[in-house]
Amino acid sequence: MYRNEDILFLGTGAAQGVPASYSPRMCGPFPDTRDIRSRSSIRIGERYQIDAGPDAWYQLLREQMSWDRLEHLFISHTHNDHLYLDGILQKQDADDHDQKQLAVYLSAPALDWLLRTRYYGQNLTAPTESDIADLRARLEPCFSFQTLRLREMYTVGEIQVCAVPGTHTGRVADDVALNYILQLSNGFRMLYGVDTGYYAPETVDFLRGSSFDLIVLDCTFGARTDRGTKPSGHLDCRSLVRMVEELDHAGCLHAGTQIRATHINPDQGWSHAEMDRFFSGTGYPIATAWDGLRLRATGASA
Repeated sequence: MYRNEDILFLGTGAAQGVPASYSPRMCGPFPDTRDIRSRSSIRIGERYQIDAGPDAWYQLLREQMSWDRLEHLFISHTHNDHLYLDGILQKQDADDHDQKQLAVYLSAPALDWLLRTRYYGQNLTAPTESDIADLRARLEPCFSFQTLRLREMYTVGEIQVCAVPGTHTGRVADDVALNYILQLSNGFRMLYGVDTGYYAPETVDFLRGSSFDLIVLDCTFGARTDRGTKPSGHLDCRSLVRMVEELDHAGCLHAGTQIRATHINPDQGWSHAEMDRFFSGTGYPIATAWDGLRLRATGASA
């Protein structure tokens, strides 16, 4: 049974999924099913979710869940593996949904892209501002779109949410990937960062002194060693550890902090077990997440 305190990794793969569609590895065998990764997304209780990519239907079916009870959907950015627009908007066509609005949270540039893309897809002409207003009104019965400003704390239902910038952009130049700080009603605090890249100094300064019970970071390029010490866009195993070291020095870790790597690329060179073997030698409580991993969100930060 799914509990409101559960944190569920719906998917832990990067844009291609793992293995990639054109790879012979798709044919198996799969001695470790943790090496099968759908596109990254995470569910917090029944009411909250971060990102919804093209594997969302499969992920819900696998977990015997539905979006019917989902109330708040946070989008990191507009790349398709994080924002599967047609899938999300199917709520308009569902005869048996709960009739409540789904609140969708994203950056202002991401919302502008979403509405313009939806209009163009339906009409094959560029929308005017009046067209955008009309489209938003038609979506209103099913969706409430909320734009988030960076580094501001919002109350969303029973939790507190703050967006911080990764060093990655989506389909338009100003669509900076939003990484999310969430504080649950019981005091549990987590940082969820996909398409993170190495945080800019001002982001580390903003996080300074914030103690997290769970930190989830992008580890797209796993075993690769050719991307420099502080890569933008995406992390690898070694730069993830350096990022954790910075967060540790900034006071973001406590004795019970859990750290999970996610958003894994199929061609980065290491299996799940090999990534865990590397992390086990770092001195930090880092482990690789997998599809279907559940964690309990209990207790407040020490």
